[in-house]
Amino acid sequence: MVSGARWLQRGWVSWWRAVDALVFPWECLVCGTEADVSPFCGDCRRELLEASGMSCRRCAMPLGPWSDRSGGCFECRGRSLGFDGAIALGPYEGPIRDLCLRLKHERNAWIAPWLAELLVEARAEVRLGPEEACVVPVPLHWRRQWSRGYNQAEALARGLADRLSLRLVRPLRRVTRTPPLARLGRTERANLLRGAFRAERSPALRGRTVLLVDDILTTGATCGAAARELKRAGAKRVVVVVVGRAGGKA
Repeated sequence: MVSGARWLQRGWVSWWRAVDALVFPWECLVCGTEADVSPFCGDCRRELLEASGMSCRRCAMPLGPWSDRSGGCFECRGRSLGFDGAIALGPYEGPIRDLCLRLKHERNAWIAPWLAELLVEARAEVRLGPEEACVVPVPLHWRRQWSRGYNQAEALARGLADRLSLRLVRPLRRVTRTPPLARLGRTERANLLRGAFRAERSPALRGRTVLLVDDILTTGATCGAAARELKRAGAKRVVVVVVGRAGGKA
């Protein structure tokens, strides 16, 4: 149940957005044309929402209409993922890829709540109640957090928690500083990330589904390692929530 204060806050935000749109019209982040009440014009908003399409419930890989989804998809069937499911706004390509790249810079952190709003609208399965779920961002190692001063996963998690009226908790720490993973395959990533996270036991986790938030899901090695640790700390289920789903690597 949403408190009176939360309803008041949402009403104020909606009013302010309407006034702001009248005085300072938005410019669409995708095509650059004038937008009305959000940073996406009507056509680009529809394109982003429709990008979700059909996907695997285990790993969020895009699927065709006649795909066999029993036990996962061609990408994840028979594999231990560490997490119980995954939800993505859409494939990591086109406008979604561009938005994810923008979000990596702190100056664009304001985009995160808008992406969270799109995600909730596109993927009804992410809508869980406060008694059954909480939100956890995938953390950076403290040295990387200190040097960057910003974590896009944290910005997205905050936006998602606010949109769903869920509690944002941070029981997870990244205790191993890994090298850049972009050029590595699934096996190499999994080996590097073994033992990379630690989670503190928390009443907020016990018996709940954790929505583990990151910007992009590629091989699932990072989220898998984090999810296993969250389960050791008491989480009942872990569902990964991302903006973009990139193709996995062997």
